[in-house]
Amino acid sequence: MRRGWLSSLVRHGCVLAGCCVVAVVWTLPLAFHLSTHLPGTGLGDNASFLWNFWWMREALAHQRPFFETTYLFAPLGADLTLHTHTAFPALVGATALGRAPLVAALNATILLSVALNGFCAYLLAWRLTRDRVAAIGAGLVFGCSPFIAAHLAGHFNLVTAWTIPLFAIACLDAVEGSLESALFAGAILALTAYVDYYFLLFQLAFAGCLYVWRPRSWALSLRPSQRRSREWALIVVGSFAALDAAIIGWIVLVGGFSWRLGSITIGMHELFNPVQILGILAALAAVAYARPSIQRDLDRLSLRRARIGLIVLLTASGLLVSPVAWRLARVIMNGEYVSQQYFWRSSPPGIDLATLVLGNPFHAWWGEWVQGAYARLGIDLVESTGWLGVIPLALAVYAFRSPLRAHPHVRFWTIVFALFFVWALGSHLLVAGRNTALLLPAALRQFVPVLSNARMPGRAMVMAYLAIAMLAAFGLAELRRQHSRVVAGGAVALIAFEFWTAPCPVAAVACPSIYETLRARPEQGALA
Repeated sequence: MRRGWLSSLVRHGCVLAGCCVVAVVWTLPLAFHLSTHLPGTGLGDNASFLWNFWWMREALAHQRPFFETTYLFAPLGADLTLHTHTAFPALVGATALGRAPLVAALNATILLSVALNGFCAYLLAWRLTRDRVAAIGAGLVFGCSPFIAAHLAGHFNLVTAWTIPLFAIACLDAVEGSLESALFAGAILALTAYVDYYFLLFQLAFAGCLYVWRPRSWALSLRPSQRRSREWALIVVGSFAALDAAIIGWIVLVGGFSWRLGSITIGMHELFNPVQILGILAALAAVAYARPSIQRDLDRLSLRRARIGLIVLLTASGLLVSPVAWRLARVIMNGEYVSQQYFWRSSPPGIDLATLVLGNPFHAWWGEWVQGAYARLGIDLVESTGWLGVIPLALAVYAFRSPLRAHPHVRFWTIVFALFFVWALGSHLLVAGRNTALLLPAALRQFVPVLSNARMPGRAMVMAYLAIAMLAAFGLAELRRQHSRVVAGGAVALIAFEFWTAPCPVAAVACPSIYETLRARPEQGALA
C-alpha cells in the first residue's frame, strides 16, 4: 500500500511539474521579463497589485498594519479593508519571495497561480473520476480558460482561482462528515478572503449548493396542466400579453404615449420595458403549462453530517478571517461603507451569448479575428467573454447522454454549471452586444445585501468553467472506458490546442525620472 501511495504521489508531482511548464509556455514571453514587465497591454490595474506587494513589504519591515496606510490620500490615509488588497499573494511576495525584485515577486506569484489553477482542477477531477487522463483534460479546461486569459491582462486577483477547486475538494469530503476536511475547507475559504471577494462569494454559494444537494435525492418531473386549467392560464396570460403587444405596436407606429393622472405622468416611449414584461409573461405561461414538480427524499443521517461539516467549516473560516471581518464591521459602524447604486437597466452587463459561438478571443491563430468581432459588436473582452470550447462542451454532452447521466456527481456539476452560468448572464440577456430586454434571475441579486456588492456578474463564469471541466472529465473517463485511450488522448490534445493562447501581452514597468528626483529629496512624504 505504501508503494502505491508513493507511486500516486510521484505521478501527481509529475502533473504539477507539467502544469508549471504549461504556465510558463502559456504566458510567454513573461518568463523572459520577470523583473521588468507585467502582464497587460499597458500599466493600469496591474500596477495597483505591484503597490500591494510593495506595501506588504513596507508594513512588515516597519511593523505597520497592512490594512491601513498613510501612503494613499496623504496625509489623511486610507483604510484598505475594501481595497483589492490581495493580501495573501502580497504576503508570499514579502516573505518567501522577499529577496526577489518587486516586479519579479509579483510575476512569480502570477505564474504559480496559473500553474496551480490547472493542478487543483486536476486534483478535483481526479477525486471525482480516478482517471488521470480525464483529470489532466479538466485541468487544461479550467487552467487555460478564457476567463483566466482575460483577467491575466491586469486583474491578478482573479487569476488566483486555484482556491476554488481546492475548496471544492475539501467541501465534498466535509459534507460527508470529515472534520479534517471541514477544517481545511474553512482555511481555504478564509485564505480566499485575503485574495478576492468574488471568489469568496462563489465558494460560499458552492458550499450552499452542496449542502442542499448532498443529503437529498432530487427528481424533477413535468406535469402538464389539465385542459381546463391550461386554457384558463393561457387566457389570463394571453390577455396581458395581447395588451403588452398592443403597447409595443403603438410605440413602434407612433413613438409611444404619455398619460397624466393628476400630478403623475406615465409615459411609454421605448420598447425596453414592454419587451421585458412580455418575456416575464412568456415565462409564466411556460411554468403554468408545464407545472414543474420537484421531489426530494431526505437522508437525515447525511443531513446531520453535512450540517456538522458546514458548521465546522464556517466556524474555522470565521476565526481565520476575523481580522478583516472586524475591520469591515468597524467601517460599517462608522458609516464609511458605500456600495455603488445601480438598477436593472444600468447594472453591469454579464456574458454575451454570442461569445459562445464566436470562438476563443485569445487563441494564437484566430484570436485577433475574434477580438475584432468583439470590437465591432461592442462586446467587453474581459467581462463578457463566455467561450466554453467545442471539445469540452462535446465531452460534457457525451457524459450527460451516457450511462453516467444518473451519476450523482454528473447531475450535481450540471446543476452547478446551470446556476453559475445563469448568474454570469447578468440581469438581462445580451446577444451580439445588444440588450434583448429579457429579464433574467440574476437581476434579483441587487436585493441581496452581500451579493449586491459583486457588481460584475460575468465573473461567475469561473465557476461555470470549473463545472464544465468536471463534466468534460467525466466524458473523457467514459470515452476511455467505452472506446480507447488513443481517442481520449486525442481529445485532450484538442483541448490543449483549443485553449492555446497568443503570446501574453506584457508592459514595461518604468519609473519616470521626476519620481526618482522626488524620492532623492530629504523630506518625508507619501512617495515610495
